[in-house]
Amino acid sequence: MEQETLSKIYNQKFYNALHRIEQKIPPIWLMRQAGRYHLHYQNLKTKHTFEELCKTPELICETTMGPIQDFDFDAAILFSDILFPLDYLGMGLTFNPGPEFSNPLTEQILNQEKEQSFSDYIKFQINGLTMIRDTLPKNKSLIGFVGAPYTLFKFAQRHPQSNSKLLDNFLPIVEKILEENIDLQFSVDLDILMIFDTEAQHLSLDEFNKNVKPFIEKIAIKYPGKIGYFTKDIDNEKFESLKTIIDLKLTVVGSNQDIFSKLSNTNLSLQGNFFNEYLAIEDINDFKKHLANFIKYIKDQDLSKRAGWICSLDHGVLKTTPEQNVKLFIETIRTQL
Repeated sequence: MEQETLSKIYNQKFYNALHRIEQKIPPIWLMRQAGRYHLHYQNLKTKHTFEELCKTPELICETTMGPIQDFDFDAAILFSDILFPLDYLGMGLTFNPGPEFSNPLTEQILNQEKEQSFSDYIKFQINGLTMIRDTLPKNKSLIGFVGAPYTLFKFAQRHPQSNSKLLDNFLPIVEKILEENIDLQFSVDLDILMIFDTEAQHLSLDEFNKNVKPFIEKIAIKYPGKIGYFTKDIDNEKFESLKTIIDLKLTVVGSNQDIFSKLSNTNLSLQGNFFNEYLAIEDINDFKKHLANFIKYIKDQDLSKRAGWICSLDHGVLKTTPEQNVKLFIETIRTQL
């Protein structure tokens, strides 16, 4: 089943990495590769609001394609926001410039009848994805994403002390919405879909296994070999827990861990793990020193130990990152390994 599913991967390097096939040059893509550091994005923001970029199919496509055209990444990732399912619930999402909700999360919000189906509500995203797939060169992979249920709860719940009863009621309702969102995204022929779960880093292992892992398992079983999972600076206990999800394909390793030693002890493909703050260094010579150390670290590994590796950062691209650093990072990986 997995072999059949993964055979639809468009980019050969991405295909090899997800199949854990040895290769000298890894695929490269970065979380937030379409974002505030990029002049293309900055120019779009002079004409459009963030919400317009996220909700207008043509602009979704244009924003997503910008870094493909300027940096030649191996994969494009949908430009969108994880919080739209909360807006669908009735929380009244706006961006000013960060996310704000006009209605607090309550039991009433969770249980109220919705004015439209989720598939109708989220059409802008799916239409944008369709345009991206139609525009994207055939040798580039396409990545979709959703926010994980627990992370959405933390965005929705404004109080520092979590309400466990509200969380217990929130999770199954939002998981159903997210599953539909994932189904709709996969209707557009994605290569893989990422579940972004930044807030899970604060959970104990027991809380992680109770409130996070079951949803990942369910989606991974439904889409074997097509699901990746990210939480910031994943610890060893959570990593070991993820390894037991047989149909999960990919996770991201933080800069504080040895990605290649972990690759040799898992069937997962692993993404990472250049420090995003190094990529944002303004002094080009200082940046080159860190990049040279990263290249040496990689070249010290046998090719067999690098099988399954996707070259990326430990987190998203910072808004202060110089574009020249991104270009040099990609060029160096592709020419010096």
